[in-house]
Amino acid sequence: MSDPTPPPERPLSDPARARIRAELLQHAQENRSTAPRWLVPAGAAAAVALVAGLAFWAVNPGGSDDNGLPVTGGSSSSVPTPSSIPTPSSIPTPSSIPETELTTTPPQVTVDVGTSPCVEELQVVLDGAQPAVQLDDTSAIYVKGDRFVLCDTVGGQTTVHRALPLTPRVDAATYAVSSSYAPAPGGFRVTRVAGGAVPVDVTDFDAIYEFPDGHVQHSQVVTDDHGRRWWLMVYSYHEDTGVNETKLPQIRVAVVQDAHQDNLSLKWGVDTCAQANHGC
Repeated sequence: MSDPTPPPERPLSDPARARIRAELLQHAQENRSTAPRWLVPAGAAAAVALVAGLAFWAVNPGGSDDNGLPVTGGSSSSVPTPSSIPTPSSIPTPSSIPETELTTTPPQVTVDVGTSPCVEELQVVLDGAQPAVQLDDTSAIYVKGDRFVLCDTVGGQTTVHRALPLTPRVDAATYAVSSSYAPAPGGFRVTRVAGGAVPVDVTDFDAIYEFPDGHVQHSQVVTDDHGRRWWLMVYSYHEDTGVNETKLPQIRVAVVQDAHQDNLSLKWGVDTCAQANHGC
């Protein structure tokens, strides 16, 4: 028995397509009052698309069911599949971006401190301070308001001490020393500097420093043009390489004010780093 012959293709006539389109548009118009506004244009567009689809199946190879409606099964090579859509080569992937473009290194800024004159270096400590007195060849006092700053250029480096009140207190902060280190054979040349204001009601004043090597250094007193008195202590000595200062005896200070004496000890790294514009 031979296979049944498939029914012949029955393309839709123009009147049939027009009738289907009219019925669909009429149906969309009747539901206009009940459907949301945004659905009406969509329904009309769907009707047109359906008519076009029916015409497509009528003129292209494909089967039909018992009611004469087209059966899907045809294909069109003009519709691209996901695998056939090219990937734009102009969009770089992370693996294709050079490593130098993924990371940025901030510029390194080097600031030389302690290389400018006192009037420039003290701007970061007591801006606007005016010179009051030159204590010796390397040290001077600058005043602004009720505070002052000691500045020295020992060893070619400018050192600005912390700002202190013109009315001194008897404590370690008032008599703290700055520390500078210069290379020397077998170690360093260490210089300690301290200075400040002499109390106005004191006649006999001295700040006596005793160092770990046993040396005792007295302060010197200088009077400025306004009759104010200032004291200064400078001492330099050799320190061997590898010496741990924190293991040495602390620097001791005897503050003599007329018949009264106060004894202080300076903590290493705290009271021996009085500079404010650079480290110890």
